Amino acid sequence: MSTAPGTIVRNLTFQSENLGRETTILLVFDTDMEGLYDTIYPVVWKAITFPARGSYSYDVTYTDNFAFSKADIGHDNLVRTFRHFELKPGQKTTLSLKDNNKTRFSPPVNDIKDYLTAENETGFLQDLAVGFYNPSKAIMAKPDPLLFFKEDGEWKQLCNPSKASMTGPDPMLFFKEVEDGGKATAQWKPVLRIYVESDYQETEVLVNAIKGTAILEQDLRRLFRNTVFNLKRNTLTRRFKLTKTNP
Repeated sequence: MSTAPGTIVRNLTFQSENLGRETTILLVFDTDMEGLYDTIYPVVWKAITFPARGSYSYDVTYTDNFAFSKADIGHDNLVRTFRHFELKPGQKTTLSLKDNNKTRFSPPVNDIKDYLTAENETGFLQDLAVGFYNPSKAIMAKPDPLLFFKEDGEWKQLCNPSKASMTGPDPMLFFKEVEDGGKATAQWKPVLRIYVESDYQETEVLVNAIKGTAILEQDLRRLFRNTVFNLKRNTLTRRFKLTKTNP
C-alpha cells in the first residue's frame, strides 16, 4: 500500500510456534480518553488466531491516515462503515445533508492538534466511526442474496443489507448517536493494547472494558518501521508474553 510523504507507517508481524493451544489475540486502541465507554467506544481492530501446533505469522500495517465515516451497528455489535473522508490528526471534517438527501463529509480543515474531529450538521442523530483509511477498500461490496421473490412478473432478490454498502475504513473508535450540531472528537494516542481473548471479533464495538489484562501496551511511535512480535506461552504458568525484535 503506497503512502504519502510524512505518513507514519508501522509494519507489525506477529508470529508463534507450538503454543500448545489455539490462541486468539486482540489488537485494540482503548487507552484512557474523555468519554470512553460513554460516548466513545473502542472497536476491535484485529483478531488474530494462532494454531496450537506449528509455526504461524500474521502481518498488519498501521498508518496515521485516518477517515471518519458513517457507521451502522449490526449483529453481535459488529460495526460496518461507509461514506467516509480521509483526514489526519489535528484536522476536522463536517458531515452534512445535501439536496439529494445524501450525507457527505467535507474536505478536512486544520483544528485542534492531535485531535480527530467530525461535526454533525445533518439535522439528525448520527452514528460515526473513525478508522484507518485504505484506498484499496473503497469499493462497492456485493450484497449476499438471502432469497428470491417474484414481483410484477419479474424475479428479484432480497439481499443481506450488511453486505450491500460501501466498504469503508477499518474502524477503531465508534461514536454513538452524535447529536445535530454536536461533534465526534477524540485525542488520538497511537497506543496499542493487545489482549489474549477468544470472545470477541474484528470490528466488534466494546461496550465495556475488556476484563483481562493486556499482555502488551505499546506506543507505536516508539517502534521502528518494521517490528516482529513473538507470542510465547509459559507451560507452567500458562501465561502469554509478547516479545519484540527488529527484523
